[in-house]
Amino acid sequence: MTVSLAGSPSAKIWNGQCSVCHGAAGEGVRALGGPALTQLSREYLARQLTHFVIGIRGTHLDDDAGKRMALSVANLSEDDISGLVALITTELPPTQPTATMTGDTSRGKDYYINICSACHGGNALGNDRLGAPALAGVNDWYLKSSYQGYLEGTRGHHPDDTYGAQMARLAPALARGSDINDVIAYITTLPPHRAL
Repeated sequence: MTVSLAGSPSAKIWNGQCSVCHGAAGEGVRALGGPALTQLSREYLARQLTHFVIGIRGTHLDDDAGKRMALSVANLSEDDISGLVALITTELPPTQPTATMTGDTSRGKDYYINICSACHGGNALGNDRLGAPALAGVNDWYLKSSYQGYLEGTRGHHPDDTYGAQMARLAPALARGSDINDVIAYITTLPPHRAL
């Protein structure tokens, strides 16, 4: 599937650059580290794209996926970013990624409610006022990879990444692998909704 918007510069960018790693429908491509995007809010998508373009994300030496992303969007203008965000949030169909991980969802729910829900919301749909993205509807493997990045310092390390630094400070609360697996297993049980 390709996005067909006649003459749309955003569709050309999506089909030519973005869909390779994020999937034609924005469903994510694990082999390339590109997560599903259709459940993320406009504000979050715009902030992350901008951060990649201006060097706040994708600059850590050990962040291979981030470096690939930064390189692929380096020449995007503000108008390009706005157009891509509009395309992702209005033209691509909402996706429900397939679970690839297992965990104790009961334990995960307890951890999620007590540690994560204050920022990401009770149903993991995110909170833009706090800079917290939706987690429901995001690929479980990407959630795990991102969390590891916060723990290891490859995400949230830039001094201008306010929300990333906030997450990096909180990440040690779930430092054991089984804890984060349990939380992610719980998150995958939550129904995603397109964030507008």
